[in-house]
Amino acid sequence: MKIRLWCFLVLYLSVLVSPMTHARTLNLYTFHSPPYQVNPTSLQDHAGPFGTTVETVRCVAGRMDWETQIRTVPQNRAIHGLQNHLIDGYFAVDESDLLNRFALPTAPVALEKWYFYSLEPIDDFRDSRIAAIAGSNEAIWLEQSRYDTAMTVSHPDQLLALLHRDRVDVVLMDERVMELQRLHGQDPDELHRRFVRFAPLSLYVTVPFAMEHPEFLNEFNRHIADCMTGGFDLSQQEMSQISNRARSLINELATAYHLSNWLGSLGPPAELGEVLALDKQWRELSPARASDRAAEILSSKLSGKLAQWQYEQDGMVTEIIVMDTIGAAAAISVLTSDYWQGDERKFETIAGKTSDTLYLGPVRFDPSAQAFQVFASMPVVDPTTNRFVGGVAIGLNIEEALRSPYLTPGSTNATPGE
Repeated sequence: MKIRLWCFLVLYLSVLVSPMTHARTLNLYTFHSPPYQVNPTSLQDHAGPFGTTVETVRCVAGRMDWETQIRTVPQNRAIHGLQNHLIDGYFAVDESDLLNRFALPTAPVALEKWYFYSLEPIDDFRDSRIAAIAGSNEAIWLEQSRYDTAMTVSHPDQLLALLHRDRVDVVLMDERVMELQRLHGQDPDELHRRFVRFAPLSLYVTVPFAMEHPEFLNEFNRHIADCMTGGFDLSQQEMSQISNRARSLINELATAYHLSNWLGSLGPPAELGEVLALDKQWRELSPARASDRAAEILSSKLSGKLAQWQYEQDGMVTEIIVMDTIGAAAAISVLTSDYWQGDERKFETIAGKTSDTLYLGPVRFDPSAQAFQVFASMPVVDPTTNRFVGGVAIGLNIEEALRSPYLTPGSTNATPGE
């Protein structure tokens, strides 16, 4: 009898405890926006929404031992649910002052690339009739940016119909959403387009949820890179445009400040052991303050000139590093995260090269600047001896670098802007 009672108690307690050992559940809203978030095809489909962003969020949550319950609802309903704590979170949305009042964003879970599309090139969009999808991130951004949105519609194909009927002058649409219109018999290649912005879309969670789970945001952000299947890569056109812009800027910089002569006059580089010791001190203090070596470099005449030149680029250039022959920083426009660049791709790729080699790094989102950036670097060569004397790396705000005249219909190469 005692054995039976004991077995019953063990079974009973296991039933009580087992739910606590299962994954917790995130109750989330999103909205229908193919190919990022797509409604299930039937009411019998209990798997819920699907799409690239939905899968990213599910993947991250799964790695954190959270289950997800995701529903697609209209934007206004989602915001109401978030504001009144009826849900835990809402994705994939652009940053907004409204949401920031009562919710906290994660790092981006999706990246959209927005373009203005028109039948003819347009110079001034402020005087144009602009259309967007009702309730979309694009429509909200147009309103916040004080554009006069002439019309909103429910579906992307309606936008193109308005354009072809001369009801509007231009439509604002994500590049991947526009590509889906080929399935509806539309040809995006017939349209002129101009890059507008990269839109980082986040998961917003309520403040009470974040307070109850203080580790959630940091842990969620750590897993995003491993779960995101795409969206941060540049297209071939964008790579061409960024490469041309980077090459032009670096050549201009090297010529203006005679970097080959300056680097050639430095003499032999320091021993690697000394460089690594200085690098350790540098990294321990940056970005809060500069180490002695960092302060010495920042106060140099060339560093001052680099800072001024960066300022004159109107936000396109975010950082400049002039490197010696082993990759140690010799001049910088701003305090960098480290001193030695020798173990990084931006130096390894160009080290010892005497040709016009250009390295273009991956796109990175900088949360502090709320901007997408890419590093580009080139070798610096002594023109008289054809000897490698160092390198130059610049950080580029890719949104600024991609702003250019319209891409003409059917074009395969982007043209750098002014």
